[in-house]
Amino acid sequence: MKQKIQTSQEKLGFQLRGLENTRIESLSDGVFAIAIGLLLLSSSPPENFEQLRDFIKDFIPFAGSISILMLIWYQHYLYFIRFGLRDSGTTAINTILLFLVLFYTYPLKFLIRLLVDIYTALLTDNKELFNRIFTETIKPEDTSELMIIYGLGASGIFLVFVWLNVRSLKKKKQLLLSQQEILLTQNSVRINLAMGLIPLISVAISLFNLGGSYTFIISGFSYTLYLIIMPILAFLNSKRLENFKTST
Repeated sequence: MKQKIQTSQEKLGFQLRGLENTRIESLSDGVFAIAIGLLLLSSSPPENFEQLRDFIKDFIPFAGSISILMLIWYQHYLYFIRFGLRDSGTTAINTILLFLVLFYTYPLKFLIRLLVDIYTALLTDNKELFNRIFTETIKPEDTSELMIIYGLGASGIFLVFVWLNVRSLKKKKQLLLSQQEILLTQNSVRINLAMGLIPLISVAISLFNLGGSYTFIISGFSYTLYLIIMPILAFLNSKRLENFKTST
């Protein structure tokens, strides 16, 4: 057991201060489970084969939504196992995070499902489906509002992680953080800050209608910045860590 814990410590580069599970983590895990349950329950049980076919079409939106929620859950898991903070301030910030996760669930699945339908219509040249999307599913004039709702939810979640990690840095003496742990926490701040700011770019494009009739498309494509910025950040963070280890 001690060997496993030591291996985890070496892998994460942290002295794991939150190995014991408390009611905060139990409640948080329950909320994430509820969020996943809401994704599934938002689809009615099929009563005939046609409805079953429609249910299967929901596989990609459901899988995509769960993948993103699990990414958020893993960030949450890492934070609490690394720092083990359970004070009132951390509990309050965690409550805000859980609220945002529940708020984020339906816009997340709705947007992924909408994008899957749009790309399906475009790739199959299905004009009937395309017209149905923008008449029955969502009106063209409402697409900007959808991107604002989604973007604010996504941004809020990752900026809360920035808040939590910055708070841990302020408590570095109390937590007895090593220089490597401080560096890794600073890396987490940078990553979550980027994850939170990119949705705000999408929100700004939609809010101020910066793309005109192409606002929905441009605000959506702004998320491809993740593909550029995140690898660069990961490289720079690894270089900082490598330089630190070399200097010590």
